[in-house]
Amino acid sequence: MSQDNPEPPSPVLLPAQLQMVGEWERLADSVGFPRSYARIYGFLFVSKKPVTAQDCVDALKISRSSAGQGLRHLRELGAIRPHFELGHRAEAFTIEPDLGVLINSVLRGKLLPAFETFFANMEALEANLDPARENFAINRIGKLKRWRTKVWRIKRWLLR
Repeated sequence: MSQDNPEPPSPVLLPAQLQMVGEWERLADSVGFPRSYARIYGFLFVSKKPVTAQDCVDALKISRSSAGQGLRHLRELGAIRPHFELGHRAEAFTIEPDLGVLINSVLRGKLLPAFETFFANMEALEANLDPARENFAINRIGKLKRWRTKVWRIKRWLLR
C-alpha cells in the first residue's frame, strides 16, 4: 500500500472492552444464543464508530465469512442497523440502542413460535392417548396448558 493511502490500523480492544464483549458472550451462552454472534454484537456495543465486517475480522480475529454471517443474522434480528456514510463503500453497522427491540425480536421470531408449535403438537399427541392406560401422560400435558396460557399472555403483551 502506498504512503499516500496508508492502511488504517487494526482495531484493538482495551481490557474493559474485552470484558464487556465477554459478558455478552456469557449472556448468549446462558440463553442458547450463538457465542460468535454475541461476540460480534459485543464488539459493536463497545465501538464508538460504526463497524464493518472487516473491523470485526481485525478486532475479533474471526473469518470474513463468520463476520458477514454474524452481522447478517444480527441485522435480521433487529439487534443492529446499517449505517450509511457518504464516500464509504463498505457497509457499516451500529447497534440498535433499544435492547427491548432485540428481546422482542427474539421472543417473536423464535421463542414464541417454537412454543406455539410445541403446545399444538402436545395437544395433538394428547388427543391420541388412551386415558385408561396413559393417564400420567395426559396429566402432564394438562399442566402444560397452564403454561400455554402464560405464553399467550406474553405474546399479547408484546403485540400491543
